Order: sequence, then C-alpha cells, then structure tokens
Amino acid sequence: MSKRKQKQRGNVAQPIARRQSRNGRWLWVAVPIMALALAGWFSRDLLIHKSSRLASSPGAPVTPRFEEFLGSEACAKCHQQQYDLWKDSTHGHAGGKPGEARIIARFDGNPLIFADAVVTPIATNNEYLFRIDSGGTTRDVKVFATVGGGHMMGGGTQSFFQKAPDGTARFLPFDYIRREGLWFVQLRRDRTWVPVSKEISFHTDLANWPPNRVLGTLTEFSNCQNCHGSQITVAYDKQTRRYDTHFQTLQINCESCHGPGRHHVEMVSKPGFEKSRDVGMRALATLGKDESLNVCFQCHATKDVIREEPYLPGARLEDFFSLKLPLFQDTFTVDGRVKTFGYQSTHLYSGCYLNGSMTCVDCHEPHGQGYRDHLGKPLAGRFENGQCTSCHASKALASELHSHHKADSPGNRCVGCHMPYLQHQGVGDHLMFARSDHGIPVPRPAFDQSIGIENACQKCHRDHDLAWQQGRLTEWYGQLKPHHPAISNLMASLETTDPLTAARQLLMPDARHPMAEMAGLIQFAKRFLRPEMNSIQSEILEPLKAFIGSRDLDLKAMGLAILHIGFGQQPEMKSMLDSEIRKLGNDEQAVKDRWAIIADYVGGEFANRGEMQPAIFCFRKSLEIKPDNVVTISHLALAHLRSGDQESAVAALQQGLKLRPEKAVLHFQLAQTYAQLQKFPDAIKELERGLEYAPEDQTALRMRDQLREQSR
Repeated sequence: MSKRKQKQRGNVAQPIARRQSRNGRWLWVAVPIMALALAGWFSRDLLIHKSSRLASSPGAPVTPRFEEFLGSEACAKCHQQQYDLWKDSTHGHAGGKPGEARIIARFDGNPLIFADAVVTPIATNNEYLFRIDSGGTTRDVKVFATVGGGHMMGGGTQSFFQKAPDGTARFLPFDYIRREGLWFVQLRRDRTWVPVSKEISFHTDLANWPPNRVLGTLTEFSNCQNCHGSQITVAYDKQTRRYDTHFQTLQINCESCHGPGRHHVEMVSKPGFEKSRDVGMRALATLGKDESLNVCFQCHATKDVIREEPYLPGARLEDFFSLKLPLFQDTFTVDGRVKTFGYQSTHLYSGCYLNGSMTCVDCHEPHGQGYRDHLGKPLAGRFENGQCTSCHASKALASELHSHHKADSPGNRCVGCHMPYLQHQGVGDHLMFARSDHGIPVPRPAFDQSIGIENACQKCHRDHDLAWQQGRLTEWYGQLKPHHPAISNLMASLETTDPLTAARQLLMPDARHPMAEMAGLIQFAKRFLRPEMNSIQSEILEPLKAFIGSRDLDLKAMGLAILHIGFGQQPEMKSMLDSEIRKLGNDEQAVKDRWAIIADYVGGEFANRGEMQPAIFCFRKSLEIKPDNVVTISHLALAHLRSGDQESAVAALQQGLKLRPEKAVLHFQLAQTYAQLQKFPDAIKELERGLEYAPEDQTALRMRDQLREQSR
C-alpha cells in the first residue's frame, strides 16, 4: 500500500494547542479532547490506520516468526534467474538505508524556504540529513531510511524516515517527486500535497511535523502498515519501555510474497528432496484466485488493521487486516473507483474478477514486474492489448472496429479506455499522482462526471464537451452495458428513506459482488440502524442471517454486528448470536476483531451526528466483543465527555487502564480529561504514569511541564 497519507489522521499525542481555563489564565492542553470532539474525532483513524482472504481457510492459523526469514540472497543459489529479474525490478529498488538505496531527491544544499523555517537537504559522506533553521536555532535530522524511487509512471515519489528515540522509525514531512523534480509536503488542513513554499508554516501547516507516522503497523500511531519494506515488525517492549522496530530490508524481497524460507531451504538441502511432495513452501502458481490476490494485497490494497500483533508474510492476511472495512470511510466511489488514495484493490469491482478468474499475475510478471498475458507470454509494455485480448480474443481480430479509433492510436489501446490513469483525488491536483483504474470499467462519460471522475474520453478529447463524448459512445455502441445489479441497487438506495425498502435494496447476500454487498451493509448501518430496534422485520432479518452464514469474514462480521446492535437485547437474538460465536472455530478472533471495529464505526456515525447516547450504546457493544480495544475505550470516554458525563469518561479510561496499563495513550487521554476538569494534580500524576511507558513523548512532557507551572 503505497503512501497511505489520506488514511492516516494521527494519534492521541498530537501537537498541543492553547485553551483558556475557567479562571481566565492560559492553560496548555493537548488537542484531542476538544479539537477532536469538534471535528470528526470519532473516526477510527485517530488511533488506528486502516487498512484478507475472501474465503477463509480451514486449519489452525500459521504464525511465522521473524527468524524464519532468510532474505533474497538465500534464494539466489537455486533461483538465480528469478533473483536477477527481481534485483533489477521496482521491488528490488523499493527502498533501504542510505548507501543501500538510490537517492533521487536533491540533497544538494539548496534550501526549502517555509514561512517560519528554512530546511536544507544535505548529503555528506554517504549520509543524508535535513538541517532545520527556525527561531534562531538549528537542528539536524538524520535520514535513517528511504522508500520509493520515483518509479511509478503516473507520478513517483521518494520519502524519508528518521529513527526516533522511542525506537520507532518516523516518516519525515519532506517528500520528493521525480516528474516535477521538486520537494513537497502534505498539508494538515486537507491532507493534500503541495510544493514547498514561503506561504506554508513549517510548525503549524504540515501534517507530519512533528513526525507522527511510523514505519510498520502500530495502533497507537498513524502508520504506513507493512507495505514499505519486508518483514517489518514493530512491538512495544515493556522491559525497555521502547519500541522494537525490525525489518529484513526495505526492498520488497522474495519472502514478502513466498513467505518464510528457512524451512524450505532446510528441506531442499537434504539429499533426495526431489522425491518429497512437500518442499516446505507452497508454490504461488497453485493458489486460487483470492489467495493469489491476497499475496499482492498485503501491500497493494487499502486495508484496515484489525489486530495489534505484527503481521508477517505466510500468516493468513484476513487474521490481521480487512479489505472491506475501509468502505466505512467512503474510500471508493459507488462503482469502485478510487475516491481518495490506494488503487489496486478496485480490481475487486471489476468484471474480470467478478465474472472471471483474473489475478494480478495474469498481467504482471511477479519477479521483474514486466507485463504478460494470462498464459505467461511476455509483452512489450504496459499498453499492449495482449493483456486483454488473450482472454477477449475476438477484440484482437480487428481492434479498430471495436474501439472506433485508428489501429496505431492511443484510443485503440484497451487500457486507454478501460484502465485510464486517474489522479488520486485525496492528494489534490498540485502534483501528478495518477494510477491506472484497476476497476476496468466501461467508459460512461455522463455517469463518471456525476461522481467526480475524469472519464477516459476526456483524456484525449478535452476539446469536446461531455455531450459530444456521450453522443459518440451512444452512436457507436447503442445502450451501454448496465452496471452490476448490486451497484444499481446502491445508487437507487440514495433516494430511499423507508427502512424496509432500503433493506431490500442494500441487503444483498446473493449479489455475487462482495464489495458491493459490504457497501450495502455499511450504508444500511449508517442510515437506518438504531440501537434496540423494536421489531424484527423479515425483510431485514433474513438477509442478515444469510450474511452471518457467509464464508467471507467481513460480510459475516457485518451481519453479526448489525444484529448485535439492533436486536441483541432480545433473548432469541442473543441466543442466536452466542450460537454463531461457538461455530466460528479458528475464525473466532478474526470475526470478533471485525465485529468490534464495526460497532465502533457505527458508534462514530452516531457521535458525528451529535447523537451521544446511541454512540455510547454502540461503543459499549463493541467492548462487549473486545473489552481491551484501546480505540473504542478512547471513543467511549470522548462520547461521555461530550455528553457532559465527566465521571463516566474518567471511569471508562480508568477501566481501560486496568486492562491495558501499558497503553500510554490512555494515560495521556485521562490526563487531558483531568485537565479539562481543572484537576491539575491528577492530570500531572497520570502524565507521569504514561511517561513511564513512553518516556520520549514530547507532547506529554510539554503538557506536564505546563501543568506544573499552572499549578504553582
């Protein structure tokens, strides 16, 4: 998952802001308690970054260990051809520490001038650093690692990390984009990317200063998940009170796809291994459609994190991540195009996936990242029609009769019309960051414009208006292919206000379109679900029962969560839910993790509408399923505080700390709550407790010192 900037909102320890206390004196407190309560603070993005196999596998979960991974060089002895292809690929050049990775950014001593600071990128003795001059002080920030190399055709970037005192690797706010050849930053106010300029405040406008996003997956921090490197693990060590950050490399190595290699190497090193049916590693060519896709979706998908333990390749992806929960955040348009950031998982909306067996490696050669057809025949490049015509053979006979464009023109390329490069809307339009549309849609100019998408025809025909573009398509093809029925239902439901009618449109367990089915469930939950609904209508109950019988863990958890929130107080429903839990077997944790997150999301929807009591109900339902969920504990406390129940807010955080005393973020939030209540000694004590677990947290240290000064 490349550059998840649109999906990361930060952690509890945000930059501090001034607030006037009741006695009229200035008190410094942290942002979250008030600012988050005012502006969408119930998004799970505050503490956990979002980010699975679509059909669960039987058997006990596999839990790889870091020491079981050997690195790509161990593969080269037997697989030299594949190793050589990989070594020169974008995966082979994905990143690394200075001296390992190629630095394309300009560390040439030319200053980046902000309104209130000057930042100078400097290279010396194979070390790279940013010299920050501000307010009469100078600070050098050394580059620990880099990811990206400007490889992507639609706009490639390079990013940098520093090693923080707490053991994490923190994303620095200065990025370089190859196409434009300039440094850029992400703005805090709208998350867009803009070139560095004198109009931007270094201290207040940057989304990632002070550095708050970490390499790897941590629920306490905004994070880059495990995408920008190989075998990245980050875990808190209670003994050292620091985080341990480990990775094999910041390249994407062989074991990122194939899983841990130690057992395989040991087996094939023994005489006679050729006679064995088991060589200690499953051949990826034997995977089914969804299993194959999940190899790539480890990185190339928008995902929600559902558990805290570090993920390593070889483990079941759906035990750690959900591909569908990001739909709560309106990640995609109704028909599955990218709405913010993260493009490859839109393939799950494509006809090639829904009606066929197409996987990533049907078009992408996995070792060298070249292009091929589904039979494995190499192709000259990314625009070759052979990627499509190896399946759609009739279109190859006379492609211009289908495309209505000259044979040698861009309009005669399959991908020109069906996979156009689209700018990621979440990054804005100051810098080019476009990616090929993996939803593989039919061009629909009028519809695309209605949902804010630049249609394929506009890419070449900017001199013609929408009516002309739509008219030509109608002239050539007549009535265009309709949307999938599930997508049509989603669109029709937008005008529906009656819950039973909406249930018939949105609850679609037999639609054979998992992403649309999930979107329908989410829309129903957002718009029509209420706590303790009085009666169970068959139009609602029956499809939800069908969903809880699904093999898709996201759909199963969604059905369970809706029934739990809406009808869980009824004895027969409670009995049924208990029975379903007992049936989960090895999927129990994965389903419960999703279930708890869904209830939290629904609570957030109520809270953002100002309906605090339903929000509190949902947060409590979430904690019934996963009592120690730090995110939900935080949200419950904030809901109590916003509803005026300060005692319950404190009690919720205190209960959370009994379950998770090592979670510094809860200590800090409790301290902030005490500060809001003018209980400064209690706030200071709680900050001290939190600092025992996070001694380097600068925001907490500043707040403690400010409260001490305030209390004198």
